[in-house]
Amino acid sequence: MTTETITWHAANLVLPDDGTTVLMAIRGDSEPVWLGWHDGHAWVDASTGGAIDDQVTHWAHMPGGPAC
Repeated sequence: MTTETITWHAANLVLPDDGTTVLMAIRGDSEPVWLGWHDGHAWVDASTGGAIDDQVTHWAHMPGGPAC
């Protein structure tokens, strides 16, 4: 078993490096945690490449996953 800690960052205080895929916590979305990135101006949905309409409140670096 692999255990990792996810640290959530408030999006209004700090942003990830542009283009880095992260976990996003999205207010008002039917799926409250999603993959995406910040492009320097807006949050982008990793599945569509489109801008996120709802507010991204927090983000976290992607977990490393199990060692294979």
